[in-house]
Parts: sequence; structure tokens; C-alpha cells
Amino acid sequence: MSDHDQDVVTAPDLPTEFSEIEMRCPPCNAVWSAPVARRVNVRTHPDARLGILLKTMHWTRCPVCKQPRAIDTIFEYYDPDQRLLVQVRPEWEYHAGGGEDWYWARYEDLVLKYHDVDVRVDVVFGLDQLIEKYLGGEEAVREARERWEARRKAGED
Repeated sequence: MSDHDQDVVTAPDLPTEFSEIEMRCPPCNAVWSAPVARRVNVRTHPDARLGILLKTMHWTRCPVCKQPRAIDTIFEYYDPDQRLLVQVRPEWEYHAGGGEDWYWARYEDLVLKYHDVDVRVDVVFGLDQLIEKYLGGEEAVREARERWEARRKAGED
């Protein structure tokens, strides 16, 4: 066993972390703080997976004109049961000239950040890529919609 193997942490406890981000509404110029998840642990916060599949995570509404706004922020998706940590970056980064070089640079940063934690890491650009690569694709989205509808109906009764 190498020295590095002795330093590896098994089944790490990486908790969900929340923060706030300042938002500005282009139509009315209002400014407000919106909550965001910086890391989502889907064992302790299973509804986060549902929010990702339904693409309702990281949305806010302008407090003045009530217009919905996507929150374009970087966050980490962590599934301790799969020992998987994926950094989710805005999709536009890849298409705005980042490409493969941007992916590998971000991937290397993530590997270095979690070098002493027993997890697989990856970087994706946008929720669609996360869903397709790690969450089960369109089938998982369909099941999430059905679960959400069943919850809504149960709440109405």
C-alpha cells in the first residue's frame, strides 16, 4: 500500500453547501440576493436530484417585476453512494471558446481539489450533460416528472 492510499478517505462526508448570489433583473434593473447550492449531497438532499432532472434548480424570480430568472452558477453534484462528484458549469462556457481545453483544465482543478477523497470526479457543462451522463437521461427525466405529478396530486387531495 502506498503512502497516498493511506491518506484516502472512504465514504467522505461532503455536505450540501448553500450560499447567495446577487441577481440583477435586466428589464427592471432590480437587485436582490438569491439562494444557491454550491454543493449538493443527494443522499442528504434527495430532492436536489429531482430539481436537476426537472430543471427547476437554481431559478429565482425578480421581486419587482416577478419575471423568472435562471441562476447561472457553478455547483458540485455529489452522490456518496456512487462515490461520484461532478462539477456542473454553465453550458455557455464550453461553447464560448472553452471547448476541450477548458474541460481538461477544469477537470484537473477538480482532481487536485479532491485528490485525497475517494471519489470519481468529472466536469460537465449544463444540466443536460449531467442528466445524460450520470442521472439516467430522458428515462430518468420522465420518471421524475411522474413522481412530481404524483406528489402534486397527493398534495391536492
